[in-house]
Amino acid sequence: MGSSQDIMHQFARQEINRFFSTYDGWKITPQPESGGYDQQFNAERTISGNRESTKVLVSFDKSVPKEKLESMRSSATGPYGQVQKNNILLIVPQNADTSSVPDDVRISLMNSFAFQGNDLTWTKKPVQKPEEEKAKLMVK
Repeated sequence: MGSSQDIMHQFARQEINRFFSTYDGWKITPQPESGGYDQQFNAERTISGNRESTKVLVSFDKSVPKEKLESMRSSATGPYGQVQKNNILLIVPQNADTSSVPDDVRISLMNSFAFQGNDLTWTKKPVQKPEEEKAKLMVK
């Protein structure tokens, strides 16, 4: 199961890069493993002298456990004693149950995974046939 976990995390990293591009100055650092398939990241950048920080939770569960979101709410103290508020982004598969997620947490749905019933499935892009093959099929 270890190799499939790594592949799922690669897809999760692609989802994070959709929102936090290194071109825009974002630095993404993974947090220590919390067990299971869920993974946490910190996305930070400094723009015009202001520090922006977002905590990201990628969850592959059908329903998101509240305790994981609550543990991300802790605010840090900056170098001069100011309280730094972090934004929270939750990335979940399509059709996941997000009813228990608080309103201040941004939710994004993965393009790569979806729930069909209780099963987590990988949603692949449809194969594109070249124009020549389409023309041959229409002639027949």
